[in-house]
Amino acid sequence: MTAGVITIGIDPTLHVGPVSLAWHGIMIALGLLAGGLLAAQYARKRGLDPERVLSLVTVVGLAGILGARILYLLENDAGALARPADWLGSKGFAFYGALIVGAIAAAWYVHRKRLSARYVDALAAGFPLGMAIGRIGDLISGEHFGPPSNLPWAVRYTSSNAEVPSPGVAYHSGGLYEVLLALAILALIWPLRKRLQRPTMLLWTVVGLYGIGRFFMFFYRSDSPASAFGINTAQWTSLAIVATAVVGAAIARSRLVAAAPG
Repeated sequence: MTAGVITIGIDPTLHVGPVSLAWHGIMIALGLLAGGLLAAQYARKRGLDPERVLSLVTVVGLAGILGARILYLLENDAGALARPADWLGSKGFAFYGALIVGAIAAAWYVHRKRLSARYVDALAAGFPLGMAIGRIGDLISGEHFGPPSNLPWAVRYTSSNAEVPSPGVAYHSGGLYEVLLALAILALIWPLRKRLQRPTMLLWTVVGLYGIGRFFMFFYRSDSPASAFGINTAQWTSLAIVATAVVGAAIARSRLVAAAPG
C-alpha cells in the first residue's frame, strides 16, 4: 500500500561519539547561515552594510526561537508558562510565534540602529532559502505530520524514533510541504527582487506568499487546534498575516506615491 511513497530511515538524532545532535537544530543553524549569507549578498548589491544584515539575522533568529516556544506553549499548555522548568525544550515550537516575535525584534533593531527599511527587505530576501534548509530537519524527524496517505509524495518513516504515530505508515508531511513552499517563494521573489524597489515591498510580498501557502498547507497537517468555521488556529493566523501583508504593501506604496514629485 505504501510502496510508492517517499521513505526516510534517518534517525532524528545524529550521534557523533559521545555527542548527540538533533537534525532539527542542525538544519535550523544551517538555514540561518545560508539565509543570512543570501541576505548579505542582497544587501551588498544595494549599498547596504552586510555586517548589519548578519547582526539582524542573529537577533531575529534568537527572538524567533523564543517566540516559537512561547506560542507553542500558549496553544498546547498555557499553564506551562507559569512553570519556568517547562520553558526550555528541544521539542514544541510554533513557527508563527517565530515570525511574529522575529518581526518585532527586526523592527526594534532597525529603529534602534536607525537603519533604512531596506534592511528588512534584505532579511526577507534570505528568508525563503533559510526556511527551506531549516525545515529539512522537520522532514527528517517526522514533525508536523498530517493524515495517513498513499500519495507518491507522502512520507513513510522507518526509524522508531521518528515523531509520527506509527513508523511504517506514510503520512502527509508538513516538513516536506514547508520545504517546497519556501523553495517556491524563493523561485518567485528572487527573479523579481530588482523590480520590488519600494522599501518593504519585498518583505510584504514574502510574508503574504508564505501566509497564503501556510493557509492551504494546514488542510493537510494535524498539529494545530481546531477553531471556528471549519479551519484551525494556524489558518486563522495565516489569514491575519496575509491581511497584514496587504495593508503593509498598501502603506509602502502610498508612501512612495506621496514622496514622488508632483
